[in-house]
Amino acid sequence: MFAKYVFVWTLVFCLLAAAPAVLLAQQPPPSEGDEARQIEILQSDAPLFDKAKACQMLAVIGGQDCIPVLAELLADPQLAHYARFGLEPNPDPAVDQVLRASLDDLDGLLLVGVINSIGMRRDQQAMDALKELATHSDQQVAAAAMAALGRLATPEAIELLLAVIADQPAMQSAAADASLSAGDMLLAEGAAAQAIELYDALVEAELAPHYTIAALHGAIRARGADGLPMVVELLTDEDPARFAVALGMSHELGGPQVAEALIDVLGDLPTQRRKLIVYVLGNLGEPAALPVVLELAGSETSDVRLPAVEVLAQLGDADAVGVLLDAATADDETLSAAARTSLADLPGDDVDDRLGERIASSSGDQQLVLIELAGLRRITSALPTLMQLADDQDQAVRTAATRALGLTIGLEQLPSLIDRLVTPKTAEAAATAKEALDTALLRMPDRDAAAQLLIQRMPEASTAAKVDLLSLLGVLGGDRALEGVAAAARTPEDEVQDAATRVLGEWITADAAPVLLELAKTGPDKYKVRTLRGYIRIARQLDVPLGERIEMCRRTIEAAGRPDEVRLALEVLGRYPTLAGLQIAAEQLDRPAVQQAAAAAAVTIAEKIVDAQPAAVATVMEKAAAVATDAEVAQKAKNLLRRAQR
Repeated sequence: MFAKYVFVWTLVFCLLAAAPAVLLAQQPPPSEGDEARQIEILQSDAPLFDKAKACQMLAVIGGQDCIPVLAELLADPQLAHYARFGLEPNPDPAVDQVLRASLDDLDGLLLVGVINSIGMRRDQQAMDALKELATHSDQQVAAAAMAALGRLATPEAIELLLAVIADQPAMQSAAADASLSAGDMLLAEGAAAQAIELYDALVEAELAPHYTIAALHGAIRARGADGLPMVVELLTDEDPARFAVALGMSHELGGPQVAEALIDVLGDLPTQRRKLIVYVLGNLGEPAALPVVLELAGSETSDVRLPAVEVLAQLGDADAVGVLLDAATADDETLSAAARTSLADLPGDDVDDRLGERIASSSGDQQLVLIELAGLRRITSALPTLMQLADDQDQAVRTAATRALGLTIGLEQLPSLIDRLVTPKTAEAAATAKEALDTALLRMPDRDAAAQLLIQRMPEASTAAKVDLLSLLGVLGGDRALEGVAAAARTPEDEVQDAATRVLGEWITADAAPVLLELAKTGPDKYKVRTLRGYIRIARQLDVPLGERIEMCRRTIEAAGRPDEVRLALEVLGRYPTLAGLQIAAEQLDRPAVQQAAAAAAVTIAEKIVDAQPAAVATVMEKAAAVATDAEVAQKAKNLLRRAQR
């Protein structure tokens, strides 16, 4: 009963979702005592909407008393659907009686609706009536009757449906649909033998292809593991749709027997089907398939080498490493990329061990692949080897190893990577080290500790390295990094100041705001505009409490040496309308250089707060209307003034 209530309430709310919110708010959820009230609504002159809702409510709370009332509505073209909605979930047998009784009195879509309700309730006593209606001259009525018979799924009903399929071409589709429903009902009830008999009959009947395909699915599903011979037969069927059934049911049945069956037929199939079978073997994940897939992945002449390489990511283990490494260095770029992906995804710590052991003893392209994998798989056991290879004579090896270090090192190894940035052997090495540090820093669990390691190298670093270190501190973020960048912004080196103020201007958290404001007031003149704009960017874009955001706009205006920054602050005030913001904008109405921006901002703010602050809005709008040169702004100010005065 509880499940019924939950289900019906879900339907009720879905049907009412489009109703105006105010109407829904006037209709509290019903209680057990509300049935009489809903019946009263149905028997009154209430609007159609109220009656429809009453039917829906009765679907949840209705008992025996509402059945006759709802039954009277089954002939009402406007309310019949709602009446059936109210009747269908009601467990009282009297519902079945009134539905059966109405069959003789209705026609057309009203009759179809009642037949559908009988089918939903699976009323066995309606069998004779439904059989008669299945021969009705109205094809919609006949189709509905057959659908209801399909839900009954009795031997008598199934016999009739199969007879229609054989003898009445015009109704064959409706009968086939109903028969498939009957098969599903039988399976759900545990009557697998009867379901198999029905599905087999549908497969043998001369039906449209999509019905036959659905019946094949059902026939195999009903047989379970015993349906495997059918799957094998369909794998070699010339019809692509039947082959697709075999693939789908292979997935559904699963297990080692299915995998073995797929392996047995693999060599007899054309290339495209062989590829699909290999993918299925990978998805099944049965160990028995691994030797076959390994052989296919390792054969340069195999027409299914690529899918075999791809599925080893799911199916393979450490034994697949050698085969995949060979494929990863193949001339075929598609195959090579697939092998690298599979190696990166191959599960197991033993795979990491196998890959790590091979790095030092390998060479050429294979060594580069192994280095890349050590990074992608975070193989920390390979760190000593990677550190050595980062100084290798081969530039490609050095670059790959340095990048891999960025993906694997921890805080304790970070200084060695910083060394490669601060004291690089070449400019290219410095760029690679910075790239690796970009990656490594984002993985550090203690940002302040990592920032300290960067900051302590600043004094000895070249100007170019200092610029890179500042950029990395910006990537890292955090309190210590902010302190370091702020200090660099006050150094005498122009390039360092430039880099530091640029990093601060792009800081991703609001804690940089005080630093930027201080630099805008007292820092190097050359970068005051940049730092002030960085400050107002935080007010505009980042997560700042509203009051503090407005105050930041005020501070920007006070610190600004140019009208442009004042206009930016006014624009932010317009985005976040408050009384305080309106007052700040009003203060700028007397400044000719920013007067128009102030008027526009004041109008934007006033539009949002006029009802809450009419007196303040009236005062400011009177002045804004007087100074605004933009006709639209001036007119809005006048309208707001009148509205505020009212």
